[in-house]
Amino acid sequence: MGGTYRAAILGLAVAGMAVAYLAADAARRAGADIEGLYADMGVAGLGIIALWFVFARLSRHFRDMRRLRDDITALRHHRGGPGAWDGGRGDELGRLADAMADAFRRERRAGTRAGDRLAAVATALEEPVAVLSDTGRIVALNPPAARLLGANAAVGMDVYDLIGRPALFRAIEQARGGGEPAGAQLVRWDGAVFPARVADLGLGAGVAVIFPVRPPEYRPARAARPAVAGPGDGDALGTLPMTALWVATTEPATGGGRVIAIGTVRLSGARVFRTVSFDLPVDPGESLSPAVTEAYRMPANAVAGAQTFPNVWRVVAEALRGCLVVGVGVDAALAALAREVEGAGLDRFEPPPSLDLGPLARALEPAAGVDVPSLAAAFGVDLRAGKGSAPHALLTAELASALVRRLEERGVRTLGEARALAPDDG
Repeated sequence: MGGTYRAAILGLAVAGMAVAYLAADAARRAGADIEGLYADMGVAGLGIIALWFVFARLSRHFRDMRRLRDDITALRHHRGGPGAWDGGRGDELGRLADAMADAFRRERRAGTRAGDRLAAVATALEEPVAVLSDTGRIVALNPPAARLLGANAAVGMDVYDLIGRPALFRAIEQARGGGEPAGAQLVRWDGAVFPARVADLGLGAGVAVIFPVRPPEYRPARAARPAVAGPGDGDALGTLPMTALWVATTEPATGGGRVIAIGTVRLSGARVFRTVSFDLPVDPGESLSPAVTEAYRMPANAVAGAQTFPNVWRVVAEALRGCLVVGVGVDAALAALAREVEGAGLDRFEPPPSLDLGPLARALEPAAGVDVPSLAAAFGVDLRAGKGSAPHALLTAELASALVRRLEERGVRTLGEARALAPDDG
């Protein structure tokens, strides 16, 4: 109904006016010649009928184009597709509609098969995973996610009936805008908060929400996993499972006081898994002093509305399980976690094997600094690497990665050899 349609209608109007003018001129010239007048009027009538036929055909053509446009728009919003065409049109427009309808059917079958495969993969995972459509409908949900979300969560439900909209919506926008999974603290319908990773699956394919935590009531169908033994001195650094740990407390100088934030990032040797990370603010039950906010460069309301330590500990414990915990001043960080566990009356915390990156870095580069940014800069780590959902822990992880590569260059292959290089490592 754009320029082509208007041009065609204008042309028909001009042709109709021309026929009317010629008919009037013929009547004026005919005079008393009645037979000539009837012949001229008959020709003019045929011209008008022909113009009307062309107008009707054009109107139908543009009406069908408008229908096809509406069908394509509906398909883009998952509301259908090209339907049957009256009379089984065999012209170019009809053949175009048939071809597009066939393509849409093929795309839907392929999308259904892909969705079935994605649902099968999600079902096989122990971690809670939910796949959402662009409109927020749950299209795949594995049993752990159904247990975690609760409230009879099921495929086809609106996810915003189960999870608060603002946090999830922001994470979806970040994932699509940044081109990589985004971290979020999602609020369940009953007020419980869970860390999550949100990944964009592509244009029109929706998003996946992965929760790096298992619901306590969930038990896999197979036998429960045995306890994972911690890394030993003979394990190779290049394949060692590690977790970079960063803990902020209300006494930054000593690492004492209450815990106010925890960040972790997973590594395998020198490989950093930036998407397997989280940064959790913790409510210490007291306001933050100016010295604390200045030391960590955080706003005074950074922990306002955050979860208490008992509510986030299960996630943290799972992140540390079976890994070598690395960090600068990592023993003080683990001690702070142990104090919080004991103060909250939780199950006793057995600190996992750890490796302090500070002494190790200074053993390799005596001129290296003390804090994480200085140490990272000494080993060529781009300080912009500390960007994302867990900035402090990410920079620590990148430092650990650089140290592993440097150690391997020097022929230091095992954890025991790395510890021997820095004898003051606690």
